[in-house]
Amino acid sequence: MKAFPLIVFLLVIVFSTVAQAAPELVVRSGSKVLVLDRDELETFPQTTVTTSSPYYDGTVEFTGPTLKRVLDTFGIDDQTQLTLRALNDYQVKGTLAEVLELDAIIATRMDGRSMSVRNRGPFWIILPLSERPELDHGDYHRFMVWQLDQIELN
Repeated sequence: MKAFPLIVFLLVIVFSTVAQAAPELVVRSGSKVLVLDRDELETFPQTTVTTSSPYYDGTVEFTGPTLKRVLDTFGIDDQTQLTLRALNDYQVKGTLAEVLELDAIIATRMDGRSMSVRNRGPFWIILPLSERPELDHGDYHRFMVWQLDQIELN
């Protein structure tokens, strides 16, 4: 009977681990819905952006697919409205043309490691601020949505 509490404890850990689903990014355009987890996002060609930012100290390397590459699967025009939404319901809107001009990536990794919600993941829209200093301004920072979980196209 001494093993019973240990077995219960292990079962609780196993079931709580299984219950934690992999983080997903939902992309919607009308009735089309694309749900991508980290592994699926990492099957797209990857881009690395090494940049500084007002949101962390020093220079950091981010890796992920370009936003354009992910959205190309929908075949939409440049005037489409885009909404980027975070887990905490923060959202920012812009036209597709406006946002794609920013050379944004959907970062899945920071310095080679998967990002957790605690460190602004699981997905973060990153702009190449060091490479394109004109983007290092509040007008563009608003598009750097961390804890990204939805992209809506209208």
